[in-house]
Amino acid sequence: MLPASGEFAWMIDLVIMLSLAKLSEVLAVKAGLPRVLGYILAGIALSAAGFRVGSVSYAFATIGIILMLFYVGLGETASEFLRGLRTAGLIAVGGVLGAIASGFAVSYIAGLGVKEAIALGVAYSATSVSLTVKTLEELGRLGSREGRAIMGAAVVDDVIGLALVGTMVGVIKGAVDIATITSSTVIAFTFWFAVAISFEYVSKPLLRLASLDIEEGVLAATFIILLLLSYIASFVKLSAILLAYALGLGLSSHRYLSRRISSKVYPLVAILTPLFFVYAGTLVNIQRVFSMEFLAKGYTIIALVLFFGFVSKVAGCYSMARVIGFNNLESLVIGFGMVPRAEVMLVTAAIALELGALSNTTYTSLLVFLVVSSVVTPPIIKAIYSKFKA
Repeated sequence: MLPASGEFAWMIDLVIMLSLAKLSEVLAVKAGLPRVLGYILAGIALSAAGFRVGSVSYAFATIGIILMLFYVGLGETASEFLRGLRTAGLIAVGGVLGAIASGFAVSYIAGLGVKEAIALGVAYSATSVSLTVKTLEELGRLGSREGRAIMGAAVVDDVIGLALVGTMVGVIKGAVDIATITSSTVIAFTFWFAVAISFEYVSKPLLRLASLDIEEGVLAATFIILLLLSYIASFVKLSAILLAYALGLGLSSHRYLSRRISSKVYPLVAILTPLFFVYAGTLVNIQRVFSMEFLAKGYTIIALVLFFGFVSKVAGCYSMARVIGFNNLESLVIGFGMVPRAEVMLVTAAIALELGALSNTTYTSLLVFLVVSSVVTPPIIKAIYSKFKA
């Protein structure tokens, strides 16, 4: 009998997570649903069974999502991305404005305080597009105009989110440090661009490693750089996955190199990325979320947080996309594609909870929203494409 704990227990954790992820993937595909939905539901099922992801399994899951965004970045050059950045930035701003307005709308209707309105608006602002990226990849639409806009908006959204969290903490504590918030935001943005642009010039030297007597030297060097940059990301307050995307953009300027790395990385992406989405599903304390006590006390807040959680990004991003020239299909995909929230929202909400700006009921309602948005967004995006093709 296998031990339940010990030095190698993480291996069993990975067996359980990956096996259930792939089984759920088969079922999701047979049902005509996106694969990523199967992964999320697998994680929720594990959470309901009391499964908790250990530190080693979490590390594998993190590498999986970092590799996926790096792989996505290899499919588009930095120059192509930069050409669409102004458009993506406007979409991101639309989504953030919608998020802040939605936070105040929930607060006004439910009779919450100003600090809770601010905290909720900032939590709403934090988009996580990994789920959308995986869905668009499955549908063959990742390189579309709307797919590129979503990726660009995610980068801008991440940097704006950094400034908003700093502002939120300052408002709650009664001491907003504009200089610190501004400098942190500028450093984060500058570093992202530096990685994307500078690695265009590293492509050829990196390719020379292939001539040396090093087994998979190019792939090994790329992986080392990827992990190092992901680690550095934590110091400049950037999302590691978006910095991985920046590295992919930079290296993709050399088409031969990007194709070579893509073919080597993809098997790892297929194996490790599902672990991240399973992990995302396990983040939810399903017993707490659906307990009768919580539902009885917080059903109004739940309903409001859910409704405005969708409205915040769908209305904000859809409206801005339409204004700047996207058609109805593209704008709907952008709007719903920016809906999912994940760990950044949870971190923001947890900070607000610790500072006393969010109540336990509102915090738990955000957890419910995380589950619902993760589960329903992929089928909605697929349905949008199906409807407009019909």
